[in-house]
Amino acid sequence: MAGVPIAFSEVLNLQQLGVPEGSIKHGLTTMESDKWIVSVEPDKVSLVDLQNGAQVTRRPIKAEAAVMNPQQNILALRSGKMIQMFNLDSKSKLKSHDMEAPIVFWKWTGPSNLALVTASSVYHWSIEGTSAPVKMFDRHPTIGANTQIINYQVSPDTHWCLLGG
Repeated sequence: MAGVPIAFSEVLNLQQLGVPEGSIKHGLTTMESDKWIVSVEPDKVSLVDLQNGAQVTRRPIKAEAAVMNPQQNILALRSGKMIQMFNLDSKSKLKSHDMEAPIVFWKWTGPSNLALVTASSVYHWSIEGTSAPVKMFDRHPTIGANTQIINYQVSPDTHWCLLGG
């Protein structure tokens, strides 16, 4: 029998960088690109810069979830139904919005769009301008409110969207 076609090796250990074990789990730790790992801890958010020797920056921010833009130094934060975007380079808040329903899944679909999934609908929120999230479609009944969403993809031309649960 041939060997395993993939070789695994540990490149980084978040606990050795000071991230608590309880924060290293789905929903609290995100990696949207090869640039950043973001982890939400009880009273702060840790940003691990993978392009700069795994340098860790801790910010005294209380949030339920955080996700870093895959191409820009823009951090999105979620707490309850409130979502916010911050430009870390200019140290400024780009925008904030209070959703009508809690977000059950979110992810960057590109450098300027954050997808937000609620129990009933999917929204897109552009980092540009001051607009609120725009409803793209309602969730299909076969992917009901109790289905855990694990992925969301958008075609390059943004005409097709795929919600996976």
